[in-house]
Amino acid sequence: MDVTWPVCGSIDIPLVTSIPDGCHHALDATVPLTCRARHRYARPVRRLLCIGDLNADITVEAGSDIAPGSDTQGIVALAAGGSAANVAAGAAEAGAVTRFVGVVGDDLLGRLLVDELAGHGVEVRPIVRPGAVSRAIAALISSIGERSMVSDLSSATVLGVGDVDPGWFDEVDWLHLTAYTWFPDGGDDVVGRLVGLANERGIGWSIDPSSAQMLRTSRSVQAALAAFDGAAVIFPSRDEAAALTGADDPADAATRLLDVTETAVVTCGADGVVVARRGRPLFAAAAIDVDVVNALGAGDAFAAGFSTARLARSPDDA
Repeated sequence: MDVTWPVCGSIDIPLVTSIPDGCHHALDATVPLTCRARHRYARPVRRLLCIGDLNADITVEAGSDIAPGSDTQGIVALAAGGSAANVAAGAAEAGAVTRFVGVVGDDLLGRLLVDELAGHGVEVRPIVRPGAVSRAIAALISSIGERSMVSDLSSATVLGVGDVDPGWFDEVDWLHLTAYTWFPDGGDDVVGRLVGLANERGIGWSIDPSSAQMLRTSRSVQAALAAFDGAAVIFPSRDEAAALTGADDPADAATRLLDVTETAVVTCGADGVVVARRGRPLFAAAAIDVDVVNALGAGDAFAAGFSTARLARSPDDA
């Protein structure tokens, strides 16, 4: 019997990854209740493909307001990040068979990023750009867990249309993209190529609009809506939904986004989530009450869970 040791909460729990003949009845008896959802989602052999950003996240968490021109006690940490990579890691931890494709530089940081993502159980197919420096983002975490980011997103590690390989889509059932692939010059061609390959194979796809600020400043709203048109699911934050629709109310924004997507999932932080679907009632779900330590990647974790459930054909409101 093969066993792996992922983390459930703060407790290491062995998860059965293969079971000898005649022992399938033992699964529910050996897996703690809090982790059974992983196995429910993992049973169908369906693959998620995430394409996009893989970068270093340098988080700076100050214990108090930053003292200008002096020292402030806090925590500084380095980890692999990037919205698409976060979704891949989260989905793999939740039991989904997951593949990731993204660009890194030919440097030590790039190798670290690939190795860490693979350590989550993700099949990583990196595009290594000779002579390029891997990308990094510094996230400044406030005392209430909110994050602001400074991004060094080198154009040398942007996915180009010439990088796209149809083989990435082999045995894939769902494609997840982020707008960080679309924002750079040439992004329309790249996203168009990826979506075209998915459509040719009958693969549903989702997209995260990624950044309200970049939606407002780097490209037009009309161009963004045209690029996202046809998505099965779109995962905007409340601010991103407002930037795309002009509607501050998340329910109104989600409903308006149905012009371009089948399902609009608007995440609202502590206020939970609003889900609008074509031809079906809109619904909202409350957030779980927790002590917020760091909100970095929270939306990606939600998208990972939602996508994993979709792969398992679970209801959206389950």
